[in-house]
Amino acid sequence: MKVLGWLGMWAVALSLLATGCPSNMCLLTVNNRCEWSTCPDGSDYDTRRRVCVCRRDRVPLGGGCLTFQAANQYCGKGAHYEAGGCVPTRCPPGHELDQDTGQCITPQQTTQVASNMGVQVGQNQKLGCPPGEQLVVEGQQAACVPIQQTCGRDEVWDGRACRKTLQCPPASTYDPQTNSCVKFATGAESKEYTVDLATWMRTSYGPDGGEGTSGFCGAFNKHPLAFGVRAGASIKVKIGVRVEVPESQVTRAKVSTQANADPSGQQVPAKGATEVQQAAQATLASLVAGGGKSNAAGASATVTCQVVNSSAPRAVTVTGGL
Repeated sequence: MKVLGWLGMWAVALSLLATGCPSNMCLLTVNNRCEWSTCPDGSDYDTRRRVCVCRRDRVPLGGGCLTFQAANQYCGKGAHYEAGGCVPTRCPPGHELDQDTGQCITPQQTTQVASNMGVQVGQNQKLGCPPGEQLVVEGQQAACVPIQQTCGRDEVWDGRACRKTLQCPPASTYDPQTNSCVKFATGAESKEYTVDLATWMRTSYGPDGGEGTSGFCGAFNKHPLAFGVRAGASIKVKIGVRVEVPESQVTRAKVSTQANADPSGQQVPAKGATEVQQAAQATLASLVAGGGKSNAAGASATVTCQVVNSSAPRAVTVTGGL
């Protein structure tokens, strides 16, 4: 009976392979445990819920199941993974976060930044911004940016505050256009986890010819000085994103970007271009973590991101003490 049972299960699996199968399904179950599935790397098929779930040593972010180290990298400089999502690094009272390094700097160092900018900070004062704006320190300089430009990688601006997006299961990403999780993997005509590259590109970077996603743009538009944007000014950055998947192996995928000011077409400064490329690579890393195959050898998209430098930082009165 056991032999017949095994043969029966293998027959079912082979039948599915011959006819094609959807993504995230179990092809072989033994003792109520899935032994063969089309789930991405870092996840297992939950036979009770009939869905792929991240293993206990992985966390779901960006459609992949990441290690805690990879999750911290995905969240970007000045943030880390905690309690199910990306959270900003918390600095001690009076300290500020240097967005260039992701490290906290002392009040004395912030005062030096103010001095570099010609701002005199007196007693019971600190470098700050008007209401509705947030101070962003970038090395030896600083800027004030709109609050909505400081949302995390897994957040969107709802008109009043940054809020967490839906936490999507493996092989799915949050689609801001529909406010829902969209599957980007298909198992059709394949026994392996297979990525629909065009869908992943649209939900991860943005629709071709449209606005970039909050997760992608938000990783770098909080750095206006890196793009040469002065206080009180803004630019639109048109970004060409190209993902290449050699031999359709997702683990070998690479991304390249080209960032230009719109509509002038002038290339952005090197530091801004580096910020864009780093954001694109961090986004791609969540896909690479899932492994499997791509249904295309490559895909491209051109998206636009707004970079605003609201106003020049100024000395503000400290309330509540340092």
